[in-house]
Amino acid sequence: MVEDLGLLVRQARQRLDRDTGRALEVARAGRAAEADILRLEGQVALYARVAALFTTVGEQAQESARGQFEALATHALRAVFGDGLSFHLVPGETGGQATLEPVIRSVHGAAVVETPAMGARGGGMVVVTGFIMQLVMVLLTPGTRRVLFLDETFAHVPVANREAVARFLREIADRAKVQIVMVTHDRVYADHADSEVRLELGPDGHTRVAEGASE
Repeated sequence: MVEDLGLLVRQARQRLDRDTGRALEVARAGRAAEADILRLEGQVALYARVAALFTTVGEQAQESARGQFEALATHALRAVFGDGLSFHLVPGETGGQATLEPVIRSVHGAAVVETPAMGARGGGMVVVTGFIMQLVMVLLTPGTRRVLFLDETFAHVPVANREAVARFLREIADRAKVQIVMVTHDRVYADHADSEVRLELGPDGHTRVAEGASE
């Protein structure tokens, strides 16, 4: 009888451990989903601000700015993800208001596929085009300092494409004369930076600031 009771207790403990593991997995998935929702909401707001910025300039200047933006975003996509991609702002209308819908076109043989930018390739293309929109806001807004602060902005870009992103950021900094301040845990971006500042936990338990790569 005692042995049977012990077996029942062990089986109950195993079920509890399994249920706890499942609950923790669901909680992690929920937190990841919330983070994705916040990220996408931020991108939608950014698209809206860029579209609003375009409407503040004259019609001819607006067309020129739109063309330059499409060319820059297309260059970014091809530099990071390869040829055959292009970015476009397609005029539309929502609730009686003129809109610009961001889309990414990809060429597959004779077929051309048009995908809303928000749903392209698991978020990697979204963050790249989102960065371009931030850049456009800086370049087109009079009196704005040419500084961009990025906090793990490219975390959703596949690892295989991060070296290409780092080279593109270096190109933007050099050609557009934009200062980029990036918070990252990825060594590949630091390798392309002019300077590097690290935050480390010292032996005394306090955070300390150090310059240059870690030893």
